[in-house]
Amino acid sequence: MERKKRLLTKNLDPRKRRLHHIRVAATTVLVILLLLIAGCFGIGEYLVLFAVGPSEIMGNVNLDPGNTGGDGEKTVVDENREKFKELKEDWLSGMTIEDVSIQSDDGLNLKGFYYPAKGESHDYALLLHGYRDTHKGMENFAYVYNTYMNFNCLLPDMRACGESEGKYVGMGYLDSKDVADWVDYIVTQDAQARILISGVSMGGATTMMVSDLELPDNVVCFIEDCGYTSVWDIFEHELDFLFHLPAFPLLYVASAISSLQVGYSFTEASSLDALSRCEKPMLFIHGKEDDFVSYSMLDKVYAAKTKGVKEELSVDGAGHACSYLQDPELYFTTVHDFLEENFFVD
Repeated sequence: MERKKRLLTKNLDPRKRRLHHIRVAATTVLVILLLLIAGCFGIGEYLVLFAVGPSEIMGNVNLDPGNTGGDGEKTVVDENREKFKELKEDWLSGMTIEDVSIQSDDGLNLKGFYYPAKGESHDYALLLHGYRDTHKGMENFAYVYNTYMNFNCLLPDMRACGESEGKYVGMGYLDSKDVADWVDYIVTQDAQARILISGVSMGGATTMMVSDLELPDNVVCFIEDCGYTSVWDIFEHELDFLFHLPAFPLLYVASAISSLQVGYSFTEASSLDALSRCEKPMLFIHGKEDDFVSYSMLDKVYAAKTKGVKEELSVDGAGHACSYLQDPELYFTTVHDFLEENFFVD
């Protein structure tokens, strides 16, 4: 009886009760923190798959909507898109397209499509498509370059897009190294080649990111259209726009996962860093109504290039990747004038 009384007294000891409560609270907090961390990693893993994962898993999700017109009414963009479609189909009917391929540094088979100039030409346009698109997205540009400026055009399917192998979308960072390999392929085929590298959206970011790599003198200049400042910036925008979520902590976790699994973090995949070392001429183009890759990014990428020739074109009323459709005459006149001054020179 006396022993039971002592045990009850011990159990009722205030100091020990406090310690017990502290241990329970600490354990609860630790469990909650571990669950939150696990949740962040789970969501981060999903975000990586959603943004750059294989299309067969994510259903070919496309975050790059372009300009789809408004309220069911046919816009200038719609009308010009139809015109280009007719012109392109007529051009393609007389074109013999050659399938070509290279192997990337990490062993992927990358496919490209070669559209030869009608007459002898050592001028090449290496044209880079946008996010989760294929080379087909650049055929309107190839039509113009090939028909009116006598360029041989090479249109790659970027890694993990179209017919090219790859588990993850390169977002310009991995693609820039692939583009350098495509440059080597062209030069191997034609030692006298003079090469223009040009891309739209992710292809524009790729153009900027490749501009500071060690490229042969055969590469003369660049044209980028609505490329983003960095992968971090564009994903931060989409995280807020699509999911209404802040960058911290999810984007930080996703970036770390991407660094380990994909081969690049979202911050190191930066157009701004590359442009600071670019010395060759570059034309920057952006639509003023672009709400996917914000028009404000134009000022940032333009300012980042501090060496060599640079020009810019802003297109009124143009949404994402639609500047050439909003005002084709202004767009291609500007492109032609830029090339006259920086490409077609002795």
